[in-house]
Amino acid sequence: MTTSLTGIPAHVWSTEEKRILVAAARQAPKRWIDDPWTLSVHEDSLDLYERLANKHWLRDRGGRARLILCGAVLANLECAIRVLGWAPLTDLTSDVFALDRVARLKSRCRVRPVAADFARFAALSGRETRTAPSSPASWGREVAEANEGEGIRVRVLMPPHVRDLPKVGGKIARKAAPDDSWVAFLVVTATETRRQLVRAGVVAQRLLLASTEHGLVGTAFTEPFDAPAVRGTLAGIDGVPGFPQAVVVVEEPRKTPAQKGRTS
Repeated sequence: MTTSLTGIPAHVWSTEEKRILVAAARQAPKRWIDDPWTLSVHEDSLDLYERLANKHWLRDRGGRARLILCGAVLANLECAIRVLGWAPLTDLTSDVFALDRVARLKSRCRVRPVAADFARFAALSGRETRTAPSSPASWGREVAEANEGEGIRVRVLMPPHVRDLPKVGGKIARKAAPDDSWVAFLVVTATETRRQLVRAGVVAQRLLLASTEHGLVGTAFTEPFDAPAVRGTLAGIDGVPGFPQAVVVVEEPRKTPAQKGRTS
């Protein structure tokens, strides 16, 4: 143990814990940006950095998508810390000496992991631990409510509502299953600050992990909202204040021809 600036003993990560944490970070989706982050593992803390050298600057001006993807990594790290038996302490404040630092994580105190923590951790590697929901819409509303907070709102959209979204509805619907066996989550931020974009990525990743737990297939898209004009057009849509940053489409696994013809 070491002593932090507050005088509270800080946990020192073991070699095995470091391995688990790094592996969890690498499970985060990349989408179309390759390696948008780096992780620095210290004796008693983790520093998550964004890679400011961005070859996709024309498409991702301002690093919006990069920060959202860093948020996904942060969600995985918090999940791993919990399953290791610690309560994560996440600091998103800016550091004038490290402008590329997105977050610093420490272990706050010992907390015994519960079944939900292990289920979420298993989802990092794609393992299903729960049965599929009987009603995707009802399940979606529960998951959405559980992930809202700190300026982040989540709206559940059924296929017809997705298609009706101006400018982006058709693009999103084309990426989903044609049989409408899917539901979508619109992740909205109150502002477009750095902290809010990171939080949006955290929420989007938690939605993906929740879908994996139930044997569903989730995909997050930030691309439809790349253009500031699009986000401005959709701001406050249907009474939900804020700017849409990502949509998470969750669908039932598509059966292969062999599975479709299988009988029990």
